[in-house]
Amino acid sequence: MDPKTLLKKAQYFCALATSEELPANSKDLKTVLSNIEDLENYNSRVEYAEDNLKHLSSGSSRVVYLTPKETIVKLAKNDKGIAQNKAESNPKMKSKFLNEVLGHAKNYAWMETQFLEKITEKEFEEMTDIKFSDFGEAIRYGLKDVTGNTGKEKPKNFDKVEKSEIYKEMKKIGEQFELMPGDLARISSWGTRDGRPVLIDAGLTKEVFTEYYASSSS
Repeated sequence: MDPKTLLKKAQYFCALATSEELPANSKDLKTVLSNIEDLENYNSRVEYAEDNLKHLSSGSSRVVYLTPKETIVKLAKNDKGIAQNKAESNPKMKSKFLNEVLGHAKNYAWMETQFLEKITEKEFEEMTDIKFSDFGEAIRYGLKDVTGNTGKEKPKNFDKVEKSEIYKEMKKIGEQFELMPGDLARISSWGTRDGRPVLIDAGLTKEVFTEYYASSSS
């Protein structure tokens, strides 16, 4: 294990072991988010959020909560989560196919987005006239330069998919911000707004993947 990775792990476990006095619970979202930002370690932030927000789901790097305002808060539970919140909160990364970022902590401990209903592959096809499986294969192929998988063969229905607005837009965004196509190619990463698919998870860039995921997977 290289020294940089070892240091990060040591800092992480040190933060987990550090106890903090939690602030008073609040029904005011602005106060809750401010209190979370002021807490110093990940465990304390999660513990406080669990008492003040509605838990929806949890991944390897972030916990997702529903707020009283019917918005979503993505809370970082480790350094990976901070990096993904920062990447997803990039003010330049905007599109009608991306979920709107409503705000974020200065230290990216949390970010707030709109709550969107999830969609099925059938609904995606009804909205775009493209099978989601074909879109997923096409976007993986289109972003092969980002992943480095340049030997990937062109998918069977690529010629049809590449003419669609959503493919053109997501390929452009993916190339510009070096989004890893894995999340884009998963239906669980998509919701809906105004009758169109909207990506609700755009935090995994090539930089984040290389820094936090590539070394652990290897």
